[in-house]
Parts: sequence; C-alpha cells; structure tokens
Amino acid sequence: MGLLSDTLSTARARLVEAGIRPDEAAVDVNVYARTILGWDEATLLGRLREPTPKPLEPRFSEWISRREAREPTAYIVGMREFWGRPFLVTPAVLVPRPETEFIIEEALPLVRDLRAPRLADIGTGSGILAVTLAAELPAAVVVATDLSASALDVARENAERLGVASRVTFVNTSYLDAADGPFDLVVSNPPYVRDGDKSALARQVRHEPDVALFGGPDGLRDVSGVLDAAVAKVKPGGWFVMEFGYGQEDDIRRLVAERPSLRVERVRDDFQGIARTAIIQTRGQKTAGS
Repeated sequence: MGLLSDTLSTARARLVEAGIRPDEAAVDVNVYARTILGWDEATLLGRLREPTPKPLEPRFSEWISRREAREPTAYIVGMREFWGRPFLVTPAVLVPRPETEFIIEEALPLVRDLRAPRLADIGTGSGILAVTLAAELPAAVVVATDLSASALDVARENAERLGVASRVTFVNTSYLDAADGPFDLVVSNPPYVRDGDKSALARQVRHEPDVALFGGPDGLRDVSGVLDAAVAKVKPGGWFVMEFGYGQEDDIRRLVAERPSLRVERVRDDFQGIARTAIIQTRGQKTAGS
C-alpha cells in the first residue's frame, strides 16, 4: 500500500483534471480524508509519510468520484459549518454560503436587547438562520417555515443537535401564511435566481434543489412574497433582513418603495463588493417593552 501523501496527491490530480481549482481540490481531499478517518488537520499532516490507512477506502475513492461529477462537498460529507457551528446538509437543502452569515451579523444587534424577541425565518432550508438566531439569543422564540417537508426534516435535526429545538417551531407553509405573528424580526434567504439562468449556473450549484434556487422569470417572485409577508407579520418598528441576488438592489428598493409600510434602512455588500443583504424596517413605533 502506498503512502498517504501519494494517495491524496493522486486524488487532488483527479479533481483538478475534472476542472476543480487546485486550491479547492486540496481542501476537498483533506476534508474527505479527515472526515473518514476521524482525524484533525494536525494528525493528517503528521501522518502523510505513513502508509495509507485501510479504513480510508473504499469511501474515499467513492467521494472523489462524486466530487469529480461536481457534487458539492457539503452533500458528500453531509455537513457544512455556519456561524461556527456544524450543520447537517443534504440534497434537500441549499448548501450554506458564507455571505448568508451577513443576515445573522445584521440581525442580532436589532433584537439583542429585547426581553423575549419573536423571530421568523422564511424558507429555512437546513435551518441555519433559525437555529443560529435561537442559539445566539437564548430568550428568543423562532418560527421557521419552508414549503419542503424534506428540508424541514433536516432543519429539525439541526435544531435538536444544536440544543434549540424547544424554542424553534417548524411550519410547512408558504412564506408566513400559517405562522402566527407578529414578529420583532423576520429573516429570509429566498430563491432569487431567474428561471432562465439555470444553464449558466456552476455545475455544482445545479445539484441543489430548484425550489430553493429559482424565483420565477425575473427572479423576484419570492422576493415579492417575503416582502408581503414582512408587511403582514412584522411589528411596527420591527425588522426584516433578507439576502438577494446579483444586480437586484434596484429591484429591492423599488419593491420596498411599493410597500409604504416598509423602508430600506441600508444595503450591505458581500465579500466581492456586490450588494447582497437588505436591512428593512417597518414604519411605526414599537410598544414599550416589546
């Protein structure tokens, strides 16, 4: 049996040959090996010159083949970190993105000082937003909705694993239709890709569920839907924080302007300088102590 370093090098070369960037291929290969062997990074580096451990196969080669087909690594290993916590991920849900953490970063200060904030997450998917908010705000209660029953199963399991299931209610519904408001804060990462853009998406993105990606011919069907939900279910003076797509800032501002009870407080750029997160407030005053 060859050295572990040679096994990993061969796997990296396979991924690069399949069109995956060398730096990304290196990360993937290390993650697969560490996950299968139960090692940390230091152990892996310290044992590269040893023979390839027998427990690595056949799963390692199977995972490399799946990645060659551009299946996302999060689906292959069944996990992705978000806001410093490990979340279970399956093909029933979107793969969590780093830019979605901006929603958490913007949302927390808005409600941290409330005694018992009521929060909602529209289109919760794997539950990253709902579960993270519940974990970061021990006094909060959260309602998380999704049209996909399979996604809600994943989200419930994440809530259980991360110790917040008693404070998160999962509802199989459209937007907030079957959720009892009002809420101090609503968050959402709605589908916002235009239906016609499917062929232009990266191959690995095409492994993700259509229902969580595509927002109609103009990409704004669900953006409009979540804004309407905010109008209906957010308290006066409360907040709505949402992610949106490339080039949609003007559309967001227009759609908010069409809803007189809402106003855009600010828009935040992502790591590439692209407008990505809208912080929106409902007009009016909160009652004392709310």
